[in-house]
Amino acid sequence: MARLFGTRLLALLGSSLLVGLVTGCGDDFCEGGNCSCPAGHDCEFECEAPPCHVECEGENSSCIGECANGECLCGAGSSCDFDCASPPCHVDCEGEACTGVCANGECTCEEGSECEFTCASSPCHVHCEGDNERCDGECSNGSCTCGPDSSCAFECQDGNCSFTCGAGSECTATCPGASPGEQGCAFTSCAAGEVTLCDDGETLTCGAPCPPPPETDD
Repeated sequence: MARLFGTRLLALLGSSLLVGLVTGCGDDFCEGGNCSCPAGHDCEFECEAPPCHVECEGENSSCIGECANGECLCGAGSSCDFDCASPPCHVDCEGEACTGVCANGECTCEEGSECEFTCASSPCHVHCEGDNERCDGECSNGSCTCGPDSSCAFECQDGNCSFTCGAGSECTATCPGASPGEQGCAFTSCAAGEVTLCDDGETLTCGAPCPPPPETDD
């Protein structure tokens, strides 16, 4: 996806790194398939067998974890990077920067957060709650929703998705292999009014400019 952050979050920094195995946890911050990264700490949690749940409590400069048949939560003021070891996986981000993998689940970018979500297995639903400077996500057999005053870029993986774009928001959507603007690849709600199919024949926009054409060699 053109507007996805591109790279995963940077590697954990400093000697404050805390590592915990979710299953058979000997770490002080894991118990019974649940791992919690205390506020202000840097953590990395690995899941060996489901179910696995991860919570980054807040102000975590780097919190990395794997969900499996569970949920990953990124607290306020945190930078989080979540993977999915085994579906279903749900992600909920209140942090400043959050990347996460959904699988047979929902990914939610809470108000004021910046998020990037990918879909590992269908169905996937993406919710950008509002005031999201950047919220990019992949949906599949589901919906991608952009709340008010946000900037969202969505991609539908299977041609069976719907998009909504709230008031004051700029939204783009693509559906590789499907027909943009037709059922399964369309905005069902566009607060800005008119939905535009860009000249590339692939990108739908609501309240947003079309992407520039690719540069060509002279």
